[in-house]
Amino acid sequence: MLAGAAIALLNHLLDDAPWARTRLARHAGSRARVVAGIAKLDVAIANDGLLAECLSADAPQVVIEMPAPTPLALAQGVDGLVRAARVEGEVELADSLGFVFRNLRWDVEGDLARFVGDIAAHRLHRTGIATAQAGRRALAAAEENLREFVAEDTTALLPTSRLSERARSLRRMRDSLARLEKRVDRLERSLP
Repeated sequence: MLAGAAIALLNHLLDDAPWARTRLARHAGSRARVVAGIAKLDVAIANDGLLAECLSADAPQVVIEMPAPTPLALAQGVDGLVRAARVEGEVELADSLGFVFRNLRWDVEGDLARFVGDIAAHRLHRTGIATAQAGRRALAAAEENLREFVAEDTTALLPTSRLSERARSLRRMRDSLARLEKRVDRLERSLP
């Protein structure tokens, strides 16, 4: 079910990109497997450059393994996921798939305009972009705060100045303890 939805989404994007269909049509009949975390998608390339679910038991000509999409990776966009992908198989097919996946863009505003009109679609799209940017800024701020907390506020990792203060304090305590031990020894010797 998820495979069908993913293929439908990719084909929708390919419908709006004739250059991508032309590039993929050169590899008609080829099979590819995309693995992201535990999700696996097997596709076959049709004569028109669109994708179809591949039910063949034969090994695919190309395997693309991407890291599981984490919120931070998704915040970097599809480009970050594609850059981290590991590709094995036929070089020309892998190159074509990589090029298409890196450059395929979704015309969100165009799709929204079909349902709500041009003006509302433009405003919704602008709002969505602003929301995504705010989310990325919030993630960056949270990451910076976490780094600062780990470096400055935890007792496990002390800044150099506080570490030096503690070292001086421990030396003073050690010296005081040594003096106290000497006094106790003298007192014990003086007792009958």
